[in-house]
Amino acid sequence: MIDGSVMKSPFAPLSFDDVIAGRSGDRCCSITNCWPTARWLLAFVWLTVGCAAMLAADESNEESFDFFETRIRPVLIDHCYECHAEDSEELGGSLRLDVKEGWMIGGDSGPAIRPGDPAASELMAAIRYESSEMPPSGKLPDHVVRDFEKWIRDGAADPRLMDEDEHLTRSQHQAFDWDQAREFWAFQPPRSSASPVAFDSDSAIDAFVQKRLDAEGLTATPIAPPSVRLRRLAFDLTGLPPDPKTLRQFQADPSDTHWRRLVDRYLASPQFAEHWARHWMDVARYADSNGSDFNATHHDAWRYRDYLVRSFADDMPIDRMIREQIAGDLLPASSDEDRRDKLVATTFLMIGTKMLSERNKTKLRMDVVDEQLDTVGRAFLGMTFGCARCHDHKFDPITTRDYYAMAGIFRSTRTLHGESQQYVSTWKKTPLPISKQHEQSIRKHEQSLQGLDREIKEVESELKILAEKTELEGITIDDVDAVRAGHWVESTYKSGFVGKGYVHDENRNKGEASIRFAAVLPNAGRYELRVHYNASGNRASNLPVSVQLNDETHDLILDQTVPPKTGTYSVLKEFDCDAETQALVTLSNRGTDGYVIADAVQWVQIDGKADQGDSAAEIERTIAMRTALTQTLKKLRSQRADLLANAPPPVPTAMALADLPSDEREDCPIHIRGEVSNLGDIVPRGIPQIFSESTTAFEPLEGSGRLELAQWLTDPDHPLTARVSVNRIWMHLMGEGLVRTVDNFGVRGEKPTHPELLDALTIDFVRNGWRQKRLIRNIVCSDAYSRAMVSDDDPRVSLDPENRLRGRAVRRRIPAEAIRDAMLVAAGTLDPSGREDLMDSYATLVSQNNANSKATTKFGLDDPKRTLYLPLIRSEVPPLLSNLDAADPDLLVGKRPTTNVPSQALTLIGSPEVRQWAMQTTKRMMSETTDETQRVRWACAVLFSRDPRPLDEEILHTWLDSDVAKAMSSDEERYREWIAAMFASTEFRFLD
Repeated sequence: MIDGSVMKSPFAPLSFDDVIAGRSGDRCCSITNCWPTARWLLAFVWLTVGCAAMLAADESNEESFDFFETRIRPVLIDHCYECHAEDSEELGGSLRLDVKEGWMIGGDSGPAIRPGDPAASELMAAIRYESSEMPPSGKLPDHVVRDFEKWIRDGAADPRLMDEDEHLTRSQHQAFDWDQAREFWAFQPPRSSASPVAFDSDSAIDAFVQKRLDAEGLTATPIAPPSVRLRRLAFDLTGLPPDPKTLRQFQADPSDTHWRRLVDRYLASPQFAEHWARHWMDVARYADSNGSDFNATHHDAWRYRDYLVRSFADDMPIDRMIREQIAGDLLPASSDEDRRDKLVATTFLMIGTKMLSERNKTKLRMDVVDEQLDTVGRAFLGMTFGCARCHDHKFDPITTRDYYAMAGIFRSTRTLHGESQQYVSTWKKTPLPISKQHEQSIRKHEQSLQGLDREIKEVESELKILAEKTELEGITIDDVDAVRAGHWVESTYKSGFVGKGYVHDENRNKGEASIRFAAVLPNAGRYELRVHYNASGNRASNLPVSVQLNDETHDLILDQTVPPKTGTYSVLKEFDCDAETQALVTLSNRGTDGYVIADAVQWVQIDGKADQGDSAAEIERTIAMRTALTQTLKKLRSQRADLLANAPPPVPTAMALADLPSDEREDCPIHIRGEVSNLGDIVPRGIPQIFSESTTAFEPLEGSGRLELAQWLTDPDHPLTARVSVNRIWMHLMGEGLVRTVDNFGVRGEKPTHPELLDALTIDFVRNGWRQKRLIRNIVCSDAYSRAMVSDDDPRVSLDPENRLRGRAVRRRIPAEAIRDAMLVAAGTLDPSGREDLMDSYATLVSQNNANSKATTKFGLDDPKRTLYLPLIRSEVPPLLSNLDAADPDLLVGKRPTTNVPSQALTLIGSPEVRQWAMQTTKRMMSETTDETQRVRWACAVLFSRDPRPLDEEILHTWLDSDVAKAMSSDEERYREWIAAMFASTEFRFLD
């Protein structure tokens, strides 16, 4: 058993931490944790390599020591000793700066400076804030920086020597003892062990468990009551409660034969596939948006969700699922459907959160690689690779060289491609295969659309020419430029109008509608006032027209039943106007006897003009042509809209990986300290050295290396992949894994509680085709799965408080999604069908990038679908789910945290959706029962999957007799509160 204390890797030699600090801490689990300290360290880590002769000469110089004591040591004490001295709480970067030997030997990154050469010293770059910013509390004053530069240039004299009996070793990781490292249990292949019974029997698991119990002198608890077992099985396999009919039948016949029949029924159900797909989605970091700095929409993520559901329904071997999710695009396909699935499967490596707006695209590329590599390591190997981005892993035998050997694989893979907007990276949507018939329909539709677009463009071009030809002389004010008051209707029904159309008053609301045409007449002279309209017998014969010229007003009448005498206008009157006259023409429907038409008003200066433009007949013909073309354009646009409305389905797309072109695929150089601009040796793409005693490089290598990686991971002799999968399946059914740290099989993880059982399950799992339904069936048909719980005062609890020996059952929380789905089942509203394209209403972003912006979805918690089919938007997980410990989609979650706090019950009681489901459940209950006794029985069967107890009836009676309940207006309200309290109860949320 491994406790929570900090441990040193058993594979590494004695380190600086052990010698100086007497301990080893896991101080760097990611580049974000190690970065500030490491860069400060490596600024000092170079303080030692240089001219030995110069150093000796300077140290003999008393003046150099005085300079150090007065100018350098005080700065080190004030700004460095907190993290880099013998008594530091945590020795940053394994580097001591309180003795000369400390910076001579160096820390994780080697020696600190080059005495005599400030320009080559990382220290100077750090304190100048050029490479890193050290000290992090603030830049040192310029004169202090100059002092350090002088000190280094003069040889870095330092009188602080260690005592003769003290020793300091270089803190850099030395070569691992690979033979010793490979002896660690997780790197050994599973071992066959003699089982008391044949492993394909139901009692094989129990034989291994009983062996441990006997060794510890413990007795297992009896089998749990039928109702407890059935509820446990139903939720574990389907994420839904058993229906009351099945409960009654199993209570009447709790035989092993009936149990196996139920197991097979649940395993064959679509609900099993949905529930277990959700388990995988926790590990896959599934979400329908990117989150992070730019919450981009994952429009096609649902295809990956459905791929998982189909895979679990078909009992696809897990080794095949792993290969497809890493390299599906590189695998052969037997059909278009198979090709689609294999492309969609690679969404697994696309769906993690990314800092899309990172402007340093080289860094972004490596950050994406790091996220993918860390995911593969923890998901399939139970190992953390992220630490090795900056330095050799502190505990596990994974070197920086190993990290970049695998990083080259994903660096040769295209994940991001292009930008959605300036500086914001995005991914390329990969077209999926379609049928020839579908392809032909799309091609025909595109050709029709292109033909219509050509026709529309031609008509628009002709209209543009006519518009230029018929540009009205003088000053024209169209109805769109006029100021309207009251009710007006836009129209193009009657041909012959100026601009895009005209307006009319619908022959209603007389005296309320008016329209004003304003203009400035720039030159002095005589002007003709023209009013444009179309005539008809239903038009107003007495349209009042008010003409205001500066302070002078003229009231006129226009008869719109009479057709215009010229083109589309009639001349109302001529006026003598001064320069810059303010002209305002107002048409009103006050007292009118028909439809009032308002199209345009035109002022034309008529004195001193020799050319009056085109003839009236020519203008009229041109306007008629323009009107006809306008109608044609309207018809073509309508046809285009109909064509788009009846378009064939577009080519489906997926978030899929692809190899980079051959000339862009390359091995990755080591990034010293994780810095993208500080490159070291190039490492051939391959696997970590711990897994191979010979070559680690993929030879021969085709493509990025993902296919080779996928094949290596799923090799039947691989010591980790199948073990990790078996352990996760056990954990989902038993509450804890045989290795409790399900995502960490390394040194800091826990060792298996039953190593022989884990290996036996793994060997059987691989031998039988990596199929999980068989493994699940074996586990749930064991007595170990069906054990009863005991009270805390039972002696067995004190002897095995954490139930590591599996002698009893422990209470387990139902997943958040299953709790919600169970309430929908109780309400009778659960819609079992799936949902596609759930993000089609979103644009590029699900929400704007500010604190007040929230994504609005048309599918909320009140939607009747299973929770699996609701949008999962990063940073906006519904409180009802997050408070019940739903997986954080930003993270790989192999095992969800389990909490039981008052806020969970309060969330359930106060949630408007829960209260809605409680009312629906109440109405359903009252329609199926007639009295309190029946209602208690009904509620206990539907909500708790058991028969009622005397306490249940007592609780209901007490509630109904309370003043609060009596004050409610109806029985439905009173029972709703009772049902809501049951929803919020521990019994509803947990499995016994």
